[in-house]
Amino acid sequence: MSSQQDTVLDVQGMTCPSCIRHVTEALKSLDGVDAIEVKLRDGIVVVKHDVAEASVGRLIIALRDAGYESRARSAT
Repeated sequence: MSSQQDTVLDVQGMTCPSCIRHVTEALKSLDGVDAIEVKLRDGIVVVKHDVAEASVGRLIIALRDAGYESRARSAT
């Protein structure tokens, strides 16, 4: 059974289209990531993923490995 969710990550250091590409490639490399929307102006990334395969922690680690610090936004 799939447990899909959308996670919003605040990402530090994204400044240009090249950053969008790096962030997207880092997250696409993870199994369970289905869609990525980078909002450069807002400094956020919205990731649709299967939490069993790509936990929020794994998303954050993938971004850190790509050179970006991030954190999940709290649900409101």
